[in-house]
Amino acid sequence: MNKVFVDSGAWISCINKSDKHHKKAVSYIKELRNENIPLFTSNYVKDETLTWLKYNTSHRKAIKAIELWKQAENKKQLKTCWVTEKINKEAEKIFKKYEDHTLSFTDCTSFAICRKHDIKKVFSFDQDFNILGYLLAPYQIKEKNNINYNVLYSGNLP
Repeated sequence: MNKVFVDSGAWISCINKSDKHHKKAVSYIKELRNENIPLFTSNYVKDETLTWLKYNTSHRKAIKAIELWKQAENKKQLKTCWVTEKINKEAEKIFKKYEDHTLSFTDCTSFAICRKHDIKKVFSFDQDFNILGYLLAPYQIKEKNNINYNVLYSGNLP
């Protein structure tokens, strides 16, 4: 099944009209909804998103995000995965292993959730997801020959 994990950068881009990715993010989230693609996120990603929105835009926009998430969850369009003790332990392993990268612990919990739910595509503008082989949407495409191309950067992805 085609599933997409939505990272905080994507949520922020969807809500924040002044974000450089806003139009593309809104268009892509609508496309996912129209195609009934299951969306996943986490409580940590929501925390990161709400905190950023409150401090960089307004409390009102943060509340709007909460309302939109609730609507999507009620319609079964979004599943919020909670960081459990097991996910936390997996995230700690990832965090330790990739010390030479700028991964946040929240990113590591997202990786662990994606592994658990067999999610291969991430709606994000954060290149850190490429480190563990995730395809970033909407700017990356996967060709039939399984070579990943990123339209933001030249060349093949690792």
